[in-house]
Amino acid sequence: MTNKERYLTKTRFNLASSCPTKLFYTGKKEFTNKKNDDEFLLALAEGGFQVGELAKYYHPNGHNIDSLDIDEAIKETNELLTNDKVIIYEAAFKFDSYFIRVDVLIKDGNSIELIEVKAKSFKSFDKFYSASGFIKTSWLPYLHDVAFQLWVMKNARSDFNITPYLMLADKNKKTSIDGLNQLFKIKKDGNRKKIVVSKDIDISELGEKILAKVDVGDMVEMIYNGQAQKESSDFITKIKEYGEYYYNDKMYPISLGTHCKKCEFKDDQDISKSGYSKCWSSLYPEFKQNDPHVFNIWNYRKSQKVIDSGIYKMRDVYASDFVETLNDRQYLQVDKIVNESIGEDIKPELFNEMEKWEFPLHFIDFETCMIAIPFHKGRTPYEQIAFQFSCHTLYEDGRIEHHEWIESDANNFPNYKFVEELKNVLGNDNGSIFRYSAHENTVLLQIKDQMMASNDKRYKELIDWIDSITYRKDPETKDKIEGERNMIDLLEYVKKYYYHPKMGGSNSLKYVLPAIFSTSEFIRNKYSKKIDFGTNLKDTILWEKNEKTNTVSNPYQLLENQYDEIKIDKEKLYFLDQKVEDGAAAMLAYSKLQFSEMLDEERELLTLALLQYCELDTLAMVIIYEHWNSIK
Repeated sequence: MTNKERYLTKTRFNLASSCPTKLFYTGKKEFTNKKNDDEFLLALAEGGFQVGELAKYYHPNGHNIDSLDIDEAIKETNELLTNDKVIIYEAAFKFDSYFIRVDVLIKDGNSIELIEVKAKSFKSFDKFYSASGFIKTSWLPYLHDVAFQLWVMKNARSDFNITPYLMLADKNKKTSIDGLNQLFKIKKDGNRKKIVVSKDIDISELGEKILAKVDVGDMVEMIYNGQAQKESSDFITKIKEYGEYYYNDKMYPISLGTHCKKCEFKDDQDISKSGYSKCWSSLYPEFKQNDPHVFNIWNYRKSQKVIDSGIYKMRDVYASDFVETLNDRQYLQVDKIVNESIGEDIKPELFNEMEKWEFPLHFIDFETCMIAIPFHKGRTPYEQIAFQFSCHTLYEDGRIEHHEWIESDANNFPNYKFVEELKNVLGNDNGSIFRYSAHENTVLLQIKDQMMASNDKRYKELIDWIDSITYRKDPETKDKIEGERNMIDLLEYVKKYYYHPKMGGSNSLKYVLPAIFSTSEFIRNKYSKKIDFGTNLKDTILWEKNEKTNTVSNPYQLLENQYDEIKIDKEKLYFLDQKVEDGAAAMLAYSKLQFSEMLDEERELLTLALLQYCELDTLAMVIIYEHWNSIK
């Protein structure tokens, strides 16, 4: 052992649990790591940082270990542990080449509570065990995290009796105050991605507790004893193995598989910085990252078996026995790669279905979020919030109208107004309503449940209307019950009847839209001119070709970063600046809008970015229809 500064932390242990080879790439500037930013933004959007801080206030008068120096942090922790009773935040412990920080530690005499705080969805009385008596797979990553910390701590301080806990946001708890989230304000700290949370909060301001503390000692013991799963590996051996490899900066033996698909160390722009490419080329010298991969086959469940057989190129599946495992849609995708076909495929059944659609056609999209710390009194953690919709309406004469609604006021619970406004747009005719995926159906049913739970008779009409445009399952028979005007899922029609090679293995609007632009002269001609309808996208050109590079921009990449045009000092921005170009970013943007101290200029820009993004989603659905209609 040569490097005493390389410690296996709980973050690195969790990383190794997903793929031990990643330990070699983490922390090295020569390798891209997309997860750093992604996880930060997700935690910010879901309220993970606020949950961590709230847990501290549930255990007041604690001592925070601020030092980033490992030895200093350990020294400070040990000094505090000489007290008979003490609460410590970020307590530091080191054993051999392992180092941890405990979210919340409570010492009472010789007994210690180790509390790991997670912003995971949880309901009181949730079952951690399956019917067979094993720990549910969904809970294992969180329990492994605690088990790792407990092992390090027991080895570092064997003089204590330690009980491990998880502290979780309890979906059965309702906050008793408005603006609980605003007590934990997230601000920029220079250019660093550091969260600064206000400390001047009295515990009486927090209302009823919404976090639950769960004793997980028995489950951790099952993990140690190899009883957590039917086929559990030796947990302690894995800890030691990961620690040894990381300490000595050695690459763990590479194991290729489906876990590689979303590797954060993959860099599509600079292959030299791609850990993903390094792994695959180590075992397959001829490997080229941009070759169509087995991973890219749409909804293919045999990927791992194919890779285990030594096949990873999509075109090689075509010539193997695995070709028999492809369904029609998958075979079409692979066949086009093999034969280098660039044309689209449309099944004629699509046009028969289109004849059933009734004008005017309404294309809708919702933006929603589920936040750990509720914004409003009486709401629960991770309760569905629908804060925005866009609707493009296409009339039989070709005329297009756009309607939108957004709730950006931090003081309002938006859901009931959301449905009311949506009904105002959709409830004046019997035209077909289109969504893209099941999301809109799910959201409306969840809001219906909220309305029913309120026992407010004023919502009766809205509840009936929701039933008329949605489908649900009978709770007893499980039969599908469809409303007389049940929304049409355009995504399902894409899956069944339409494919273009440029979509790859995705049916997302962000792939379907550019594919249609690439093949439809009609669409290119129409949208190479300024749009003469709409709200926030009016006068926008969606299709532009760069003559120098001979490339065409994805319309979703045309959405501007509103912060580029801001007229104030960017250092005064309340939050980190970011584009709204996907659903996760939209959720984050709405979360930001819930903080009342945001500058008006920033609030306006963020709201505009949300409106543009949602409007583009429904416009994309219109364009899909226009293309299909132009060739039927």
